[in-house]
Amino acid sequence: MPLALRENQYVLALAFHLGIAFIMVSTGTINTLAAKWADLSRARGTNPVEEHYFIHPYLQAASMFLGEAMCFVPFKIWFYCSKFRDEDMKKFGPQKFNPLLWAIPAMCDLMGTSLMFVGLTWTYASSFQMLRGSVIIFTGLLSVAFLGSKLLLRHWIGMLFVIAGLVVVGVGDFILSDHESASGAYTPNLILSGDLLIIIAQTITAIQMIVEEKIIKKYQVPPLQAVGWEGIFGFSLLAVLLVPMYYIPWHLPASEDFWQETTRFEDSIDAFHQIGHSWQIA
Repeated sequence: MPLALRENQYVLALAFHLGIAFIMVSTGTINTLAAKWADLSRARGTNPVEEHYFIHPYLQAASMFLGEAMCFVPFKIWFYCSKFRDEDMKKFGPQKFNPLLWAIPAMCDLMGTSLMFVGLTWTYASSFQMLRGSVIIFTGLLSVAFLGSKLLLRHWIGMLFVIAGLVVVGVGDFILSDHESASGAYTPNLILSGDLLIIIAQTITAIQMIVEEKIIKKYQVPPLQAVGWEGIFGFSLLAVLLVPMYYIPWHLPASEDFWQETTRFEDSIDAFHQIGHSWQIA
């Protein structure tokens, strides 16, 4: 292959990966801001309080899984269109695997996402977005331990920079936690608890990524199909769990402004009423 052609392919591949990274960061930031905006939005619901905050992290997690499950639709369209056109089906892999395998990473995703949404209600959106970067550290360490990956010096240096950044975020939240936000919704204990929950969630997310990589490599599963199966299992399980959550007489700890008069672990009925009364939440 000519040198010029190889260089051109390298530049295109680099541009593609940088583009994907930019899209991931951008959409992740938009997702965080949108979720936090919903948390801080007030609307009428079934709660006795006239207007109250949209504090429904588990329903938010269920919405995320529903979005993942919908990835199965474009995958099936892509699969059957390729089959109809007699295209090479090797890109879809052998398609010989037990779908229940995806229940394992789906459980990790469920726990990690739920903890992150709870943590987001207790801390700042900026801290949430930066603390999510700790997944790089946990994933790197677990990949060495369970996947036999070899990290280069630049990888370890990058992880050290991430750790330094996390320390700065944690110390910043600790120093500034005495000064409540304009809404008065934050307390020092609440902020630090939220930060800790987000970091714990990243350890679970790292385990999820390791399991996903092992399954995808072993069974050659297309990523879009993998996301779809995870969404189906996660949404189905969480949709069932939302029923007993409604009857559990306990509410997430929060400051007085967050506290509501009813004590339900997750009041989904109240959430749907709030969505119906507020276009910002919807």
